[in-house]
Amino acid sequence: MNFQALKLARIAALAACALGVTATHAQEELNVVSIQASTGALAYGGIFFQNAIRLAVDETNAKGGIHGARIRLIERDNGSDKGQAIHLANQAADRDRALLVLGPTSTADALAVAPVFAEKQVPDLHFGTSDATLKASSWSMKFQQSPAVVSALVARYTLEKTPIRKVAFVYDRTNEAWIDSKNNFRDPFKAGGGAVVAEEAVVTTDANFQPLATKLKTLDVDAVYLATYPEQSANIILQLRQAGIPEKVRFIGAVAMVSPKFLAVAGKAAEGAIAVSDHVIGLDRPLNKAFEAAYRARYGAEPDSWAAVGYSLALVGMATLKEAGPRPTREKVRDAFMRLRDVPILGGSGLWNQTDRKPDFGAVVLLVKDGRFVVAP
Repeated sequence: MNFQALKLARIAALAACALGVTATHAQEELNVVSIQASTGALAYGGIFFQNAIRLAVDETNAKGGIHGARIRLIERDNGSDKGQAIHLANQAADRDRALLVLGPTSTADALAVAPVFAEKQVPDLHFGTSDATLKASSWSMKFQQSPAVVSALVARYTLEKTPIRKVAFVYDRTNEAWIDSKNNFRDPFKAGGGAVVAEEAVVTTDANFQPLATKLKTLDVDAVYLATYPEQSANIILQLRQAGIPEKVRFIGAVAMVSPKFLAVAGKAAEGAIAVSDHVIGLDRPLNKAFEAAYRARYGAEPDSWAAVGYSLALVGMATLKEAGPRPTREKVRDAFMRLRDVPILGGSGLWNQTDRKPDFGAVVLLVKDGRFVVAP
């Protein structure tokens, strides 16, 4: 072999070696993008989601990753803005080369990004509650149970455990999840003998509820059901009480009501409110205790139910990647999710399951007592 041929052979060998290293390195990292609303109107949940996801991923990597591959978590903040969520979805698919996306934080944002992930064929495990996201994209995967599960549960509790029989509804007409929550409480409530006195629509940006309060004050109701964001729900309650809504009138809320933000804004006016949650801090389970201790150690603060939801979603995401096997592709990840069963989580029954991408793992009804949410008797 002459000198030139030998030189070319060495270059080829080095190139092959470099390609081998690159391919191996690529398999050592699995790109996971987390798109959350860490700022803006949805930050009440998005911040805790992001913190808990980060914790779960770091714990997984500390245990050796998944099939020997390290998870590379890429965190993005869409600022509670649909347009920014769409931009970040495109970025996750193309620039970040995401194998799996966790988020966005809400149903509205999940619906906005669904066409992007459908077109680019990226599996997306989000926090939205409405089943509308599943219809929007076959690549959309839900962690949260639908309102048909949790809202119906609180409707049964209201009929069986309280004297409430006449309810007025206030809901955000711009959010599919809140519409679903309202409908899935209303229908079983009516079927069980309850009466719907009124249905009043608001929008996310509304802040003056005096006209609404004046109207509801004239109605004979036992309770007002609120399907709105937590801070807005608190403001509605305050303005209704200020307008003279009697103390005997109770308030019932959707999942989002179970938030420190709601309690902080509503104050004493929140006392006696009924809500439903699929995750509750303080359950006497090994996984729950370990999570709560790890969260306190990492962030120097107590976790809330939103942190528990975020951590549980991350556990389902990690289980999906494991189920997909070594060297997973986006398609393998999506198919793995469809097979996933009995994933240990913090909430509900303690085991996450799904049928045709529709999760069902149980929930609990809560009451506000002495300024905090407790399990309802």
